[in-house]
Amino acid sequence: MYQPYCRIVPLDRYNWEQCIHIEALPEQRNYIPSVLFSLAQAKFENLHPFGIQVEGEMVGFMMYGEFSGICWINRVIVDAKHHRKGIGRAAVQQLIERLRTNIHCKEIRASFSKENHIAREFFQAAGFTPLSDALPDEEVVVYEERV
Repeated sequence: MYQPYCRIVPLDRYNWEQCIHIEALPEQRNYIPSVLFSLAQAKFENLHPFGIQVEGEMVGFMMYGEFSGICWINRVIVDAKHHRKGIGRAAVQQLIERLRTNIHCKEIRASFSKENHIAREFFQAAGFTPLSDALPDEEVVVYEERV
């Protein structure tokens, strides 16, 4: 698989507009809110949004929140034109490295609709395993570092 150089960058007043046209794959759009909605949510729920850049172009979006020592990856969206290039996986690994250095982050989790098989495969490949206390309509996964 081709792994492009990508980097995650915190979004701020200077670069957030570069992300608003990023769209998930058509089959994912029922499961993932738009980037614009996600940015509004980040502002009101104290979440941390990031852009994903490849060669200076903003090709993805992700965000996380920290609640009682658990860091939740709330969104990972790679623009449909840039899928299957390893960008999402590389960006999640960068975010995990960032969260592992956060003294307030004791555990890293994500959740997604139980019907979202693409998200399940994605997070499983990134080192996440299901928790037994899943929500009724959502699957909750936790990151387990591979040795």
